[in-house]
Amino acid sequence: MKKNETSQRLYPWGNDPDPNRANYNETGIGATSAVGCFPSEASPYGCEEMSGNVWEWTRSIYREYPYDPKDGRENLEASSAKIRVVRGGSFYFSHWGVRCSYRYGARSRQRGLRLWFSCDVVPIYL
Repeated sequence: MKKNETSQRLYPWGNDPDPNRANYNETGIGATSAVGCFPSEASPYGCEEMSGNVWEWTRSIYREYPYDPKDGRENLEASSAKIRVVRGGSFYFSHWGVRCSYRYGARSRQRGLRLWFSCDVVPIYL
């Protein structure tokens, strides 16, 4: 595993919560927001809008730390009934939920105001 050369941070933009940088309950919008509303949230890598607005569904099966990619949590053939990791927080959660390190487990059939998901398309260059 490669060491992170940039400083560690609580949020993609730094260490202090800021309702001007992500859509979470302290922002006061009270609903999802359009992509591009928070461009000042960019990380040192240029990634934007990684916190707040809607939860990001991951493929990882939820297990306690420490993380070990060989323990089965990254099994692509795992049942869809498994509890998966969600990250990023949402408009409904406090600044605590939009921290980089915050995650929790959710079932694929779990629904409610607290769970929204976005779909990301990542271009592949050959």
